[in-house]
Amino acid sequence: MTQIFKGSEFKKTRSEILLKLKESLPNRNLYDLAAEYQVPIESYGHKNKGWVGQTVEKVAGLGVNNSQSPDGLDCELKTTSLILVDGLWVPKETIKITQLNPKTLLEETFETSILWRKLSRLVFVGVYHKTATECYPAQLGAIDLLNPELIKPIQNFWEDVQHNILSGDMVNFYNLGNSQDLIQLRPVGDGKLWSACPITGEKFPARAFYATKILISKMMKTIVLDYSL
Repeated sequence: MTQIFKGSEFKKTRSEILLKLKESLPNRNLYDLAAEYQVPIESYGHKNKGWVGQTVEKVAGLGVNNSQSPDGLDCELKTTSLILVDGLWVPKETIKITQLNPKTLLEETFETSILWRKLSRLVFVGVYHKTATECYPAQLGAIDLLNPELIKPIQNFWEDVQHNILSGDMVNFYNLGNSQDLIQLRPVGDGKLWSACPITGEKFPARAFYATKILISKMMKTIVLDYSL
């Protein structure tokens, strides 16, 4: 499986974006950067919930909301809020990576899977909301493509999901993975979306792969930005 870690063109693209953000974000208030890049923080009296991510995309030189397409860029930016716990930055939430498509998953290997393609392209920016007008980047990173100790558990989890689908064992999809794992399979939306097992035809509530707080923390240890309280 080591061959999937050697995409020199892909790594160069991701490295360039990481370097751009590493140079441009430290000690910069994202509210100031939003004004500089003309990203609206409010629109028609309501908060623009995506302004942080849109601002970071602008700083990285990407189109807002990745309009240039992650598939073309080999990179996708995600921002997440951080809190300080015992002197360490901790993400407040898990992050959705991609929705489970049971039929497609059976046609993939881990190396060609949608999960790996999306996860390996992610660049995370962790931000700290200090006050109502101050938001600072604190951490930056991406998954270490050369670390089998990090990748192997993710691959094992994906292969367990594939095995469950092949065996028609949908019951295990209801609680697959926990907060101590790197990846979880969790419900999508309000529970009204359904998927079907391609083997048995049995329906089950739609699921998506999520990066846990543990995985996000490991990814964002790649680069620590020079922000201090």
